[in-house]
Amino acid sequence: MGRIFTLDEARALMPQVQATTEPVYTLAASLAEELSQAEEASDEARAQDLRERLQTLVQSWQQSMQDLEAEVKGLWLVDFDSGDSTLTFDLGKFVKEDVEFYWFKKKS
Repeated sequence: MGRIFTLDEARALMPQVQATTEPVYTLAASLAEELSQAEEASDEARAQDLRERLQTLVQSWQQSMQDLEAEVKGLWLVDFDSGDSTLTFDLGKFVKEDVEFYWFKKKS
């Protein structure tokens, strides 16, 4: 079992989460657009290079979130365990909007 967070502890990590996520999110969006263009142009070598760069970028972000003891649940989606519930944070929305958390009661 990993770390148990209070809401205040999870919120206290948000500046670090945002500082880590914003540039990665922005770069990933740019690479995804370049990938789409390479695929449309049937430039398979360029497309493969971009896929690899995207994969490396996302893996690096995932490791950064795990270093904060957050559980990565998907792309830009992390959970903070609060014991009897899970605090879920959608980082893709965070980059665009105010911080919002979603609490989910754990199944017994």
